[in-house]
Formats: sequence, C-alpha cells, structure tokens
Amino acid sequence: MSDLDPEITQILSGSGYSPTSSVPSDAPRSFRRKPVSTSIKVVANAARAALGLRDEEQAFALPVRLFEQLPFAVYVCDRNGLVLRYNRRAAELWGRSPKPGDPNERFCGSYRMFRPDGSLLPHHQCPMADVLRSGISVREQEVHIERPDGLRGIALVDIEAIKDIDGNIVGAVNCFQDITERKRNEAQIVNLAREAEHRTKNILSTVLATVRLSRADTSDDLKQLIEGRIAALAKVHGLFVQSRWAGAELHSLATQELSPYGGGTEGRVRIDGPAVMLEPNTAQTVAISLHELATNAAKYGSLSAAGGHVEITWSRTTDGRLILRWIESGGPPVAPPTHRGFGRSIMENIIAGQLRGEVRFDWDHQGLTCEIVLPLAEVVPPLA
Repeated sequence: MSDLDPEITQILSGSGYSPTSSVPSDAPRSFRRKPVSTSIKVVANAARAALGLRDEEQAFALPVRLFEQLPFAVYVCDRNGLVLRYNRRAAELWGRSPKPGDPNERFCGSYRMFRPDGSLLPHHQCPMADVLRSGISVREQEVHIERPDGLRGIALVDIEAIKDIDGNIVGAVNCFQDITERKRNEAQIVNLAREAEHRTKNILSTVLATVRLSRADTSDDLKQLIEGRIAALAKVHGLFVQSRWAGAELHSLATQELSPYGGGTEGRVRIDGPAVMLEPNTAQTVAISLHELATNAAKYGSLSAAGGHVEITWSRTTDGRLILRWIESGGPPVAPPTHRGFGRSIMENIIAGQLRGEVRFDWDHQGLTCEIVLPLAEVVPPLA
C-alpha cells in the first residue's frame, strides 16, 4: 500500500492512517498482523468521515482503488447485512464473485462457513452478523470457508462496526486473511513435537532396558556391553534420519550391524533378502537382536573361528509375515546356554510381547540358528 492515489489519500486524511506504516501486498503473511487492524480503521474511518458529510449510501462509495490496494481481503455490509463492496482478494478466498447488494447475499460472500470444530456456521450466525447486531468489534476470530468447488480454507477475521454521528449501526467492515497454510504449519509443528516426545520415550525405554538387563562379571565388561548395545541403537537412528523417520531398510540395517565382521561381502557374512522397510520400533528391536547375535557369534559361535560363517536371509510368507533367519556354520560346537542372557531376553520379550512376533533358537552342534517372525503390521513398504 504505497504510492496511494491522491484521491484516496484525501479520503484517508484525519483517519490516522499513514501509507508508510503499511506493508506491500506481497509481504509474508507473518508480518501482516498489524496492518490488518490498520486496514479496518482505514475503511471504517473513511466511511465515518463520509457519513458526516453525505448520506448513508454515499458513505460506502469508497474508491475502488482503495479496496484493491489493501493487502487483505475486505468487504463491507450495510445495516441489513447486504454485501455492498468487496475487493479481489475477498473474491479469491470465497471462490466466487457475488453481485453487490444482492438480497440473497447477506453477511458474507462465501459459499459456506464452518466453525473451528467443523460444525456448519449459518450466514446469519457468522461474526459479521454478530457485529451488526451488537456493534461490538471482532478481532482475530477463526472461520472456516468453503468454496463452491469444495475446497476449504481458514480465515482470520477482524470486523469493525460503522456507526453514524448518533451512534447508530449503519454497517460493518470485515478485513480477513487466509491462514490455511499457517494453521497447517502449526499442526505439523505440534505433530512433530508429539512424535519427537514419543520417539524420545521409546529410545529412553530401550536404553533403560539395555542397562537394566545387562550383566557382566566385571565393571569393565559391563561398560563394554552397554556401550556396544547403545551404539547399535545409535547406528539404526542414523538410518531413521536418512529415511526422514519412516524407518530403516532391513538390508541396510543388517549390513551396517554386521560390517565389523564382513557383513554384506563375499566373506564371512552373507546377507540376502528382498527390500523391506521396518518401522522405527521394529527396526530398533531387530538392530539390537542382530547386535546380540553378532556379539555372541564373535565370542562363542561361528565368528570366533577362522572358517566360520553367518548367513542372514529373510522372506515374506503368503500370509504377509516377514521371516528373518540367522544361520551360523563352521564354528565350534554349540550347546544350549545354561541361563537366559540379555540378548535372548530382549528378543523373546520384546519381539513376542510388544511386536506380536515370534523368535526361535536352535542350538545345533554345527551352529546356532535363530528365526524371527514379524507380522506384516510391523513392516512398511520400502521407500521409492
């Protein structure tokens, strides 16, 4: 709203409006809060000034250029709610251009309106109708607008009653702006905050379980165990970041966890299976499980011997389940353990209890075989 027409400047004289205090029409919405109230005063005061010199109808005969230069949607109603004037921005938000003064167009030019709770807001109950009845101004009230094409937007309305010199209500002006994008961004921020809180709690729960169930003969051994398990969690979270928290691709997860032992190469570890994206909670459990299996294999199983190998494969069943197999070979003879350690405990408790899956161990003399079965609900389609 710069370089106003001299005719407009003359009309606005005495209204307290200064063109230098406003912002251009293409300024970011976040910087437009103050000019909204200014715009209302501009139009309302211009009408009041005209009322002191002319009759009521002439009071609303404001220059078209004034309406079009305002950086917000604006419309004016008379005392009966007839829409007498509106600018291009208002028509764009309404998605229609009602005929000024049409007796069938009262209080607002929008097709339909809704309250923030989603309930229908009849035109005769909208904020403009309230102001015309009470004379009390409305500031920053949220209204949901539906266009004829079915699209909905959210508007923030500021309405000022226009009164004659005797204090009688003769009309009202509504300056409103589209805040749909802002509300969408605010909702995304809230959702992100909730998701971050949820993920943080999950991470802390997993870490606490890791510490609580860890046992070792010496403090140094215990420290090493905990560090390794938390490192496994940290690595899988790196995959979450890459996927924008969609989850972790199973092949990448297995390769990353087995890389110290030659994972994904033609060496001691072979990894094979179709593309599967695990959701975050499942991915954390699988990462810890693979870490425990690899650590155990390096100490007591096939990876503790020069000629030992590990094969990690997975497939989908016809009923949609995921079956992950860990098969050791070429290592020293194995026997069932005499007590349940952390690795077995977390795999049995979390996989079966929280993920509604299954885990089976077979301590064959040729090497340990572990089979993990996860329901389809715990996996998501891979990223495109």
